[in-house]
Amino acid sequence: MKYVFFDIECANCFHGNGKICSFGYVVTDERFKILEKRDIPMNPHSKFHLFGHKNHPGIVLAYDEKTFNSSPDFIHFYKKIRNLLTDKHCMNFGFSVLSDAGYIKSECKRYAKEMFDYEFIDVQRIYTDFKGLDNTPALIKCAAEYGVTESQEIHKSDDDSYFTMRVLKGLCEEAGLTVKELIEKYPHCQGKCKNGEIESEYLKFKEEQKLHKLSKMEKLTGSLRSNWVYRVEGNYDEINAYAKKVYVNRKSDSSLSCKRVCLSGLYEDYHFNEMMNIISLLAENGAKYTKRAYACDVFVTYDLIDKNGKEYKCYRKEKALNAIKSGSEIEIITFDKLLELLNTDENAIKVLDRSKLAPLKDKDFAKA
Repeated sequence: MKYVFFDIECANCFHGNGKICSFGYVVTDERFKILEKRDIPMNPHSKFHLFGHKNHPGIVLAYDEKTFNSSPDFIHFYKKIRNLLTDKHCMNFGFSVLSDAGYIKSECKRYAKEMFDYEFIDVQRIYTDFKGLDNTPALIKCAAEYGVTESQEIHKSDDDSYFTMRVLKGLCEEAGLTVKELIEKYPHCQGKCKNGEIESEYLKFKEEQKLHKLSKMEKLTGSLRSNWVYRVEGNYDEINAYAKKVYVNRKSDSSLSCKRVCLSGLYEDYHFNEMMNIISLLAENGAKYTKRAYACDVFVTYDLIDKNGKEYKCYRKEKALNAIKSGSEIEIITFDKLLELLNTDENAIKVLDRSKLAPLKDKDFAKA
């Protein structure tokens, strides 16, 4: 097995598409003995734009524009690059290699060349995971840690490929692991181009993380987005329909009997299951649920405070208080007091079992 370390420089990356002006590589054996090292300048057929932007500094390339523009273009080297990266006896490595894979893909599209399948390993990802870092470091910083004294002020693709090789070799020595063992231990370094699409285990991992990452309001309310009322299709309509058609037991001797009860919107908006159960319990206790804070008999407060101590404003509460100022008799109680009156607790109302809800006046009402 041989190892291929490759790196690409671009004249520009306008519209997210890299115009390759050099492809460099280093081929080694499994002991990192260099078998071949080559830099390939090529005509990008595009203007050079190497200035920095925001936190990304500009770069200096190894050749002048005249050298690049007088060289053959990507089409001329396409077969060489394809054969190098698709060799079954080689493993491909790069540093932040997803970018390089993207450049190859965009150039194949620009020059109408068939995109080929190949696999690659990102040495930057191995280094980052091995060191337990949050931010990915620059190549030369990593290489310097493993004895590289050369500067990266001038970007030369074969030199950057060599630096990448030195980092991988250093990681193997520091970890006391073979290349294969490093990859197995830090699998997010793996990627491939298949059927014209670039796949990355790290990007898959990040997407999975994103799907399971709780939003600010999910953390604050303790309720997952799927349980929200105003963000989930059907939840809002079902609550309204159920509150309207549920049978209210007026014969109940509860202190809530014959009263209209309104809850803070700060609670209702984020607690679908709980609200359905509360509306059911209110009905069993002879109370009717309403969203009209200004026309209720009992208003239930719910405090929502962020990590900085900021209290969220409840517009229903404001309406209830204004109604009280205007002479309405509205009793203000806390959410905990409501649960006490309904003889329940927060855990008991988290799970929604529609078969156990209070019955409806209209038997034709279709439950979801």
